[in-house]
Amino acid sequence: MRIQIEPDELAVAARAADAICDVVRASPSTTLGLPTGATPVRTYAELERRVAAGDADLSRASAFAVDEFVAPVREAPGTNAAFFARHLRIRFHELRCPDAAATDPDAEIRAFAGAIRHLGGLDLCVLGIGVNGHIAFNEPGAAADSRARSVALTAESRAAHAEAFGSLDRVPSTGMTLGIADLLESRRILLIAQGHAKSAIVRVAVQGPESADVPASWLRRHADVTWLLDAAAAAQLCD
Repeated sequence: MRIQIEPDELAVAARAADAICDVVRASPSTTLGLPTGATPVRTYAELERRVAAGDADLSRASAFAVDEFVAPVREAPGTNAAFFARHLRIRFHELRCPDAAATDPDAEIRAFAGAIRHLGGLDLCVLGIGVNGHIAFNEPGAAADSRARSVALTAESRAAHAEAFGSLDRVPSTGMTLGIADLLESRRILLIAQGHAKSAIVRVAVQGPESADVPASWLRRHADVTWLLDAAAAAQLCD
């Protein structure tokens, strides 16, 4: 496990974009796992800038969302499909999200995980971390061997997406997610955390015991994982 600390969110975004571009440059047809939410917005803006400037080309890469809401309409405001349409306006070979409106969410996310395996797995999986320690939609209680499934979302996770959906009561109560075991099969993992609000959970996930209570702590079992933090998110780490 590597910990990389940058001074601020802009520096984090630049380093995260570097990591993604380096993987794609080494293997243009690479397969990426990508998150949504506030954490990667500046990273995606930096990727857009580089592509527009001709400094990066992701047109042969495939990208998969690591989770999705269960919603009546696939591209309803707040869903990950809608998020990518707003915040990741660059050309991939394919950019796929689970179908939020699937009639059988468990079957949908299992097939989605199967499509990733069919391509040989994720070469780089980028993740954020929730204030309760969730990664993707693996909420507290997620076991290390958990697989792709539908899940009940916690109050903390729903509150984090209230603005995107327009209000808390519009945020779905259920999501679909790649499981911990699916994420750990990625060849490389990059976890991004920013801001003082994440500092306490970062400390527990990085320096506390591995536990289903803090699903992000399972990442310490991976052979190639980097925690990319701004100074605020790293503030509570012990030397």
